[in-house]
Amino acid sequence: MPARPSSIAPLRYPRLTPPRRARRWPWLIVLALVAAAVYVTLRPKLWPVPPAPTTAPRRPLVGIIAGHREFDSGAVCDDGLREVDITTEVTRQVLDRLHARGYEAEMLSEYDDRLAGYRAAALVSLHVDSCMFDLSGYKVAGSSHGPAARDSALLVEALSGAYAAATGLGFHADTITVDMTNYHAFQRIDPRTPAAIIEMGFMSGDRTLLVAHSDQAARGIADGVLAFLSAKAEEQRTPTPSN
Repeated sequence: MPARPSSIAPLRYPRLTPPRRARRWPWLIVLALVAAAVYVTLRPKLWPVPPAPTTAPRRPLVGIIAGHREFDSGAVCDDGLREVDITTEVTRQVLDRLHARGYEAEMLSEYDDRLAGYRAAALVSLHVDSCMFDLSGYKVAGSSHGPAARDSALLVEALSGAYAAATGLGFHADTITVDMTNYHAFQRIDPRTPAAIIEMGFMSGDRTLLVAHSDQAARGIADGVLAFLSAKAEEQRTPTPSN
């Protein structure tokens, strides 16, 4: 039996050294930068940015009162012809002409609730004279109230010229009444609204025009309103000369 050594040397096992990991973070940074560049380049195509909402400028609003509508018949001839039927039909034609030119326009009744504080670029009330007298001609009166008095006078002038040109009627100043110059709607609307009332003719002497050729009356009124609006637009574009 061999002799037992006095000391036993401890066994030393080789230490396993883990393999060195490759440094991947530089490649990750490069890939992130490439991905960001691709995202920035393709984003407008894949997810287009919606354009900022734009609001088209609102066109001037025009109110047309069909005289006596939803209130009473107005003047009535012996054969039953009613003023309200004429004013309503002409109003519809005027609105069609204004709409065709791109303007906002609406029909109002004689005592329409909307007249309280009504704000518009222009307001025109349509009426016709009675059958009592064998007369012919038209007449126009404007509001003399508030800051729109000057513009109301310009509206009257534009309506008068255009209506005479379209219908061939003369101006019948002798029959302008206080009911026109102090028309009830003038008191109710916003004082900044230019306003006028027109008596389109007599149901006696101008019956053929008012009934059979109402398109001429409508053209004259629409042309007058358009002339007024055009003049106001030009006035706003023209700079005020400084003193």
